[in-house]
Amino acid sequence: MLKPIPFKISKDKSQAVFVQHDNGRHFYDRLHDHQEFQITIILNGKGILYAGNNMVQFEEGYVFLFGEHLPHWFKNTPIHYTDESPGVESISMFFDWNAFGSSFFQLKEMRHVQEMLASAKRGYFLNNQDIFEDILNASQLKDESLIIALLQILQKLYQIEKNTINPPSYRITVDEKIGKRLSDVLSFTFKSIKEPLSISDVAAVANLSKSQFSRYFKLHTGKSYIQFVNDLRIETACSLLLTERTTIEQICYEVGFQNISHFNRQFKKYKGLSPNQYRKQSWGTADRIS
Repeated sequence: MLKPIPFKISKDKSQAVFVQHDNGRHFYDRLHDHQEFQITIILNGKGILYAGNNMVQFEEGYVFLFGEHLPHWFKNTPIHYTDESPGVESISMFFDWNAFGSSFFQLKEMRHVQEMLASAKRGYFLNNQDIFEDILNASQLKDESLIIALLQILQKLYQIEKNTINPPSYRITVDEKIGKRLSDVLSFTFKSIKEPLSISDVAAVANLSKSQFSRYFKLHTGKSYIQFVNDLRIETACSLLLTERTTIEQICYEVGFQNISHFNRQFKKYKGLSPNQYRKQSWGTADRIS
């Protein structure tokens, strides 16, 4: 329901496909969009992807497909914003509807890929080693070899099972001012996740009254701000449970809960199991932290 900060892909107009290699302490730290489709693999880095109106965890080995103008933001875990950051790395392939001519994806032979790209406005993610390797290898190619490899990747993406990020009801509308305001709100929330967050504080960031902000946020995300913060805290906790050698009690306070019993109740409500069970299930071993 928004248009975030527009992002210009540095692709030459004569290029059909543009490959971008990103690395650094953390990924680009703003909600943004662009007219190109984006296929991204994560080589290094962990955190939460906010895309459209929803969020999912990401880590090494994940593959993402974003449709045109899908707002997205790879928000890394807190350690990536410190001097001790282990670093991040990703490879992305960008192309648009007209990459191979204005009617290429309308060809009968391309109908399945065209359907997948049209539905990619909701965002897809998967953890598939074969497609990951295909994209990694394709990133080393040039000219017609790169185009052939991309078409093969799109064919495989259509054929394999994928997870959607947003529900079928998700819609994008274009409003850059709304996107800038929401980006500021999300940035403030991500940075303040450890602190008590009030509607008054975040409404001030948006330059709205409390009632105006509550209506605004629900309209443009489909969630109340309190629901969004709870979702973010639980997803952040999940990421820390998988990646940080810290106790569950430490994680509880790290993501902004004020007591461990409330954290346990909320986590089980959202995930259907306790933080300790989640950690054991994910690690496949007994809890390693005393």
